[in-house]
Amino acid sequence: MKIKASFFGPIKRPWPEQTREVEIVEKTTIRVLLESFGYKVEDMRRVAVVINGKKQAWDTVLRENDDLRFVLMAGGG
Repeated sequence: MKIKASFFGPIKRPWPEQTREVEIVEKTTIRVLLESFGYKVEDMRRVAVVINGKKQAWDTVLRENDDLRFVLMAGGG
């Protein structure tokens, strides 16, 4: 099944372009997807994930045609 993955801001990208359509197997979670992109657990703590306009948890199972947006969370004060 296919999803669309986009990376925004100063975030580590698994490819040069901002957005790519990705083929995944059924029941893939956000965590498994990011691990397949080479992210480590400590990298994931700094990334917010939005699917189809709503922030999601790492164990969310992806569905056909989901639109994922990965954004580096800002800190400071």
